[in-house]
Parts: sequence; C-alpha cells; structure tokens
Amino acid sequence: MKTLTISLLSLASFCMIACNQNSNDRSADTDASMTDSIAYSDNPPASRDLSSQPEVDLSQSALTYTETSSQMKLVLPNADVFEDGSAEFKDGYEATLQETLNVINERGFGKVLISGNTGREGDPATNKSLSAERAIKIAQWLKEKGLKDEVNVTTQGVGSQYPMIAYELKDGSPNPEASELNSRTEITFRKSQLASQ
Repeated sequence: MKTLTISLLSLASFCMIACNQNSNDRSADTDASMTDSIAYSDNPPASRDLSSQPEVDLSQSALTYTETSSQMKLVLPNADVFEDGSAEFKDGYEATLQETLNVINERGFGKVLISGNTGREGDPATNKSLSAERAIKIAQWLKEKGLKDEVNVTTQGVGSQYPMIAYELKDGSPNPEASELNSRTEITFRKSQLASQ
C-alpha cells in the first residue's frame, strides 16, 4: 500500500512538472492566461469552424422565434422555404436556413425537435406526409451544413393538427391569413446556459 501511494505521488509530481514546463514554453509566445486553454487549440471542432461557410445575406431571412428562460422555438414559414405543395427548397431559402443553423449552433443544447406543419387545404393524410418530408429535408440540410454534435435532431410531421392561428375570425368569417401562417416548420430546443451568460 505504501509503495502504491509513493508511486501515485511520484506520477502526480511528474505530471505537474510536465504541465508547468509546457505552459512556460507557451507563455513566452503569448500573453494568454493559464485558464485560456482554447487559445492553444490546433484542432477546433468542425461545427465551430465557420471560415469555410459561404457568406449568406441574413437580412433576407424570414425566421421568427419565441423563447423562455430555458427553451427556444424557431418558426420558418413554409412559403419562404419550400415550393408550394412540395418538399423541395425554393430559390432564396438559404438565408432563413443559415440563420436557423447559426441560432441552433450558438444557443442549442440536447434534443432539437423539427415539426412540420401545413394548412388544412387538401387531404389530411397527404398534408401530414408532406409536413414530415419537409421536416426531414430541413434536418438533412442542417446536418450537411455543420450542425454541432451537441444536439440530437428528431423530426415529425403533424400536418394541420396544431394550427398557430384560428381559421375563422371572431365573426365566423374565414381568416384569409390562416392557411399561410399555419403552414410552417417549428424547431424547438433547450437553450445552452453558456449562451445566455
């Protein structure tokens, strides 16, 4: 037992000396503090390396969001991202999806749920299938463009089951904006506590 204790103390002393020499070598090259270990990283995570990302004009983004102290919900209007009645991206979708990716990479943590929603025109089964295809398409795009590893993406298609606004106005007349506003993709996730500090 005494030999094991002496061996462990020797190993700990050796490690401290090696670390101290290593940090002394570095301190001559830079004035970073001992606690600033990221300054010496030669291999940043791929999800954080934005230098290879193409420039996208985010002023064209149609992304909106709501948030609480622990959760965030991003809302992407399907009319701005997808071709009508299709899961194919339309021209100009990049700004909205790039801003979505940036927000998730900066503030997301844990499970990310992508829920596709549609208006109620057409066949409910077809709408549910279309909403699922759209959610999957967005998830694939986010992963291909560098979604960070700290999040786990799940998709679902709910069709017209959860409208954001009513289809009828208070007087009983049809709401002309309901279909377009209810056709959306929602992305919900927990916020990283580090992002809010």
